[in-house]
Amino acid sequence: MRPVAKIEWHRQHPDAHDPFLVKRMSWSWFSAEVVRIQPTELGYRVKGDATYLALHDFVRSDGETTINGGSRSTLTDVRGKLTFVPVGSSVEGWNNFKSRVSSVVAVHLAPPASDHYAGDISDIPPSLYFENSKLKATLQKLQSVLDGSGINDHAYAETLGLLLLWELRHAADLKRPQLNQARGGLTALQLRWIKDFVHSHISRGIGISELASLVGLSQFHFIRAFKHSVGLSPYQYVLSERIGVAREMLSKSDLSIDDVALAVGFRDASQLNRVFRKLIGVTPTAFRRENGFNGLGR
Repeated sequence: MRPVAKIEWHRQHPDAHDPFLVKRMSWSWFSAEVVRIQPTELGYRVKGDATYLALHDFVRSDGETTINGGSRSTLTDVRGKLTFVPVGSSVEGWNNFKSRVSSVVAVHLAPPASDHYAGDISDIPPSLYFENSKLKATLQKLQSVLDGSGINDHAYAETLGLLLLWELRHAADLKRPQLNQARGGLTALQLRWIKDFVHSHISRGIGISELASLVGLSQFHFIRAFKHSVGLSPYQYVLSERIGVAREMLSKSDLSIDDVALAVGFRDASQLNRVFRKLIGVTPTAFRRENGFNGLGR
């Protein structure tokens, strides 16, 4: 079930112009939104069936924020600050935004209850306007997916969501015996299943959840075990396989760059160009030219 939680905004002056620009996306067990707000005065509230994590970029001339009606902050400069609210808690308040476009990047996390590795975040207490460089960096990567400037790939987004869960647990300094249960890698047979599956489905989106299910592991356990065995995260491995097939197609066929991109699971040529150049060092067109094929690439 996909999370349906979102930030509820309430205009202090109902007749004012619409100050919002909102972009939302959702995946199998979490959703994300980036909200950009013109100078205005707004109330807001978050309470739902999902854990809430937000990165703020705003300066308010006035306002206050409370968690569970108790912990209260009137901090005005909230740039780079984070808020965490677990399931069952709520955060609300009001802001008077002035002089600049403000923004909030929020994630609503609802990991499966059966995944006890992810479920550990339910024990983390709410926290208002704290700093954590790793969580901030991961949220900014997720924001790039929402903005369209990053890689719009299901497995990449799922990996970022799982990374947020992991970093939340680490930030809370949770020390549980379960953390030591996933030190080993995958068996040779499990690796073969994964590699065969990726090869057979290279032209479509491949989710971390379905790879984990293939070998009967939780997503957390699977990512740790896979990296232990292969030296790459599952997402990095899928990406490298896509590029490997793309290299072969560019060398041996006259398919256009657009057709190659779709054949190996990218949404378009621009996404293939970005990833190909990052991993190989040249564009697909340059690679084809340097490897002696002068077909229809562009």
